[in-house]
Amino acid sequence: MTEPKPRNADLSKLRPGPIRHKSLPPKLLKHVQAIYDVIGPYLNTTQEQFEIGFMRDKHPEQEVALWCGITIAWVAYHEKYVGEELLPDEDEKKLVAALVAISTGVEDTAMLGVPMDVGQKLLECYDDLEGD
Repeated sequence: MTEPKPRNADLSKLRPGPIRHKSLPPKLLKHVQAIYDVIGPYLNTTQEQFEIGFMRDKHPEQEVALWCGITIAWVAYHEKYVGEELLPDEDEKKLVAALVAISTGVEDTAMLGVPMDVGQKLLECYDDLEGD
């Protein structure tokens, strides 16, 4: 079977997918709230927009689990390497973005948008989730 050739997408024509779920179960909403409480300030979105994103997912439970992992890794990184003080917002946004990239399978620290030593630490924090 022949692999389809990649096509360039016109980003100006991208639109959000349909809302597939009228609402999310209360337990899932609690998880979404907890995620947003921790890393929401670094996502450039409102809580409502963040929740609606899960309502668009075919399997929101899987997506919430993924974001829980990102959040847990973010907390672990801060506990191990930063302490109680948060970094400047721009640095925190880079950490979250790097963890999102890691969650999609990026393992090359040069591709994470953070210093390589920070990327390695984030990878370790994310990989530690598999042991839990």
